[in-house]
Amino acid sequence: MRSISRAAPASSASLLYSFFRQVADIVFGTLLLILLLPVLLTVAVAVYVDSGAPILYRCQRVGKDGRPIKVLKFRTMRDGSHHHLEALLSVDEERRLEYAANRKMREDPRRTKFGPFLRRSSLDELPQLLNVIAGEMSLIGPRPYFADELAGRSEARELLSIQPGITGLWQVSGRSDGTFEERIALEVAHVRRRGFLLDGRIAIQTIRAVLSGRGAY
Repeated sequence: MRSISRAAPASSASLLYSFFRQVADIVFGTLLLILLLPVLLTVAVAVYVDSGAPILYRCQRVGKDGRPIKVLKFRTMRDGSHHHLEALLSVDEERRLEYAANRKMREDPRRTKFGPFLRRSSLDELPQLLNVIAGEMSLIGPRPYFADELAGRSEARELLSIQPGITGLWQVSGRSDGTFEERIALEVAHVRRRGFLLDGRIAIQTIRAVLSGRGAY
């Protein structure tokens, strides 16, 4: 596998922005975790009743400067479903083409009964507040990528220059309705335009995106 390019050295302004954003992430991430604790516990019980353990899914992605991180989600797939992906795609050309375009399928037979609701509502992402508090992610930023998605790509340097986020420009622009290449373009634009004004706009638009459920599957 080709190596992932590391981020370029940050400017003073970028370092200052990163510092204040990290403080905001810890403060607001902790506050959100406390406020949403009843929701987290309710979803955890629902996942267990629906499909048993494990309740959380730990997925290895690439964080800032190419460091591997374990991104937490409520499990929406049957346990061990990743072992069946290749077999599923090999017998269904339509699903294979859809997965090749954006690494997701609208109708994925590996999902649990409760999984589609969790994804449409984005409740499956809530455990990532723990990633934020741990300093591995930010509340707002490019979504964390799989290592092979960025390997050899010229955009990797920019995308890995800041912490990945729970929500970002891609999430408020239709999410999985677009292609993977469109996602890359949006998230590079996010990195280049990053600042507190853009963060605030994305935070507000995230509420609308979650309520509409557009592009979430």
